[in-house]
Amino acid sequence: MSTWQAILGDQQPSAGGVRQPALALCDHLAVIRVTGDEAGDYLQGQITADLKHIDEGAQRLAMHLSLKGRGLVSARVAAMPGGYLLVVPQARVDDTLRCFEKYKLRAKADFQPDPELAVAQLSGGVDGTLAEAGLPVPGAGQSAHRDGITVLRYAHADVTLLVAAPGLLGAHWQALSAERALVDGNGARFQDILAGEAQVFSGGEDLFLPQVLNYDVLGGVSFKKGCYTGQEVVARMHFKGKLKQRMRAFQYQGPPLRAGESLRNADGKAVGEVVDSAPGVPSPVALAALRVTHEGELYHGDQPLHAEPLELPYPLPQPKA
Repeated sequence: MSTWQAILGDQQPSAGGVRQPALALCDHLAVIRVTGDEAGDYLQGQITADLKHIDEGAQRLAMHLSLKGRGLVSARVAAMPGGYLLVVPQARVDDTLRCFEKYKLRAKADFQPDPELAVAQLSGGVDGTLAEAGLPVPGAGQSAHRDGITVLRYAHADVTLLVAAPGLLGAHWQALSAERALVDGNGARFQDILAGEAQVFSGGEDLFLPQVLNYDVLGGVSFKKGCYTGQEVVARMHFKGKLKQRMRAFQYQGPPLRAGESLRNADGKAVGEVVDSAPGVPSPVALAALRVTHEGELYHGDQPLHAEPLELPYPLPQPKA
């Protein structure tokens, strides 16, 4: 929290999510800068999203895959002056660097964490707050950069990330925080879950095809661009396969659920894996990759979760017959 201390003063963020306009301190996220003459060409061959759209102003969730087409790491990708930003889970920075650098060889692309950049999240009433703060207001799924602040707007939810040096965020803090609940990183994950936007957290490595985490709906996987690691498996599933799992959201009763943990039905049969969870009001929420045929209660071990489905803010494709 030391990064935020000069900004916050006596303010103390609440732990967990709220269902009202909020400003979150995303200390669970970090930023990696990608620069170099061949940064775009190299990144295009390493991630599932099409960098063409990102170069045109979009922001996208994207994965770097294993040879079997499962996500090893993920990032929210946006263009910046001179290169690209990768917003990744703080705990997975080293893993992300290893994944992106293992094929680099002599490519002129440099991946460097930037500890001088902080990430905040606005949720609810985003347009008005950005305008009041004198910040750009990108369209849905787009990014904008002005005077050292990058604004990343989610495609299907009233949520935006702000990436900047703490001093720049501090200059706009009064307008950003006015009439908003101040929450911590768990509060930001709470909003991501409600938005149906997931990253690959520790424990979820090499488990999920991008389509399973709905990246096909979110524009985070391209079936038309050139090759990338794992592309054949992903394309085969899209054009010829029958997807057995889809990510769904629910609220539940119980302790935090960790990525990769198994969820079971009333008969004790595994029906999916946890993608992420976060505490909040009135109850915790979670994302899980569940079998498309699953209905009924979910169990964590032998404990029922009293799970109640939450509607995602985007439609899912109908399963193939």
